[in-house]
Amino acid sequence: MARFTLPRDLYHGKGALDALKDLKGKKAFVVVGGGSMKRFGFLDKVEANLKAAGMEVALFEGVEPDPSVETVMKGAKAMQEFQPDWIVAIGGGSPIDAAKAMWAFYEYPDTTFEQLCIPFNFPTLRTKAKFCAIPSTSGTATEVTAFSVITDYHKGVKYPLADFNITPDVAIVDPDLAETMPKKLTAHTGMDAMTRAIEAYVSTLHCDYTDPLALPVS
Repeated sequence: MARFTLPRDLYHGKGALDALKDLKGKKAFVVVGGGSMKRFGFLDKVEANLKAAGMEVALFEGVEPDPSVETVMKGAKAMQEFQPDWIVAIGGGSPIDAAKAMWAFYEYPDTTFEQLCIPFNFPTLRTKAKFCAIPSTSGTATEVTAFSVITDYHKGVKYPLADFNITPDVAIVDPDLAETMPKKLTAHTGMDAMTRAIEAYVSTLHCDYTDPLALPVS
């Protein structure tokens, strides 16, 4: 038996950020990386749309590239204090990966990275919150996958997390975000996207459902 999981809802196209207004909940915890999402006004728009949906909003800013264990635990603690029912991650792969791990520790504070590293061994999530991912780049595809990578810089270890539980509930792919990225980053993430398409097509786990998503659109 095989399994293939995608977000329940994937909103795409210009202006897709407005889909946040349709989320149902009371509190949203927004995780973001560096300053580009704030600088170009996207963070303000996310916050405004969530408030328009009737939610109280808390921000967790400054997730670094290759997010650390410390950042994840700090974010999880902030989530436990705020008690959100939506986690919204916006930016590149790093803030989305970090938010996925924060989500696990928010719902299960006593778990460990060593336990989560066992593939497809996560406890059942969504007991407290659902997850919305908003990518700003084209390369990582973490907004639609069951994977996350967190780094322990003290031990020199990267923790690869893999479980269908951390596939986002909602993905919002708005090209307005990607259009603000520097040319070099756009080129790098474009190659990353092509590499992942090839990887998906030749994967030993590929199937008739995944193959069309890995083929180019003519």
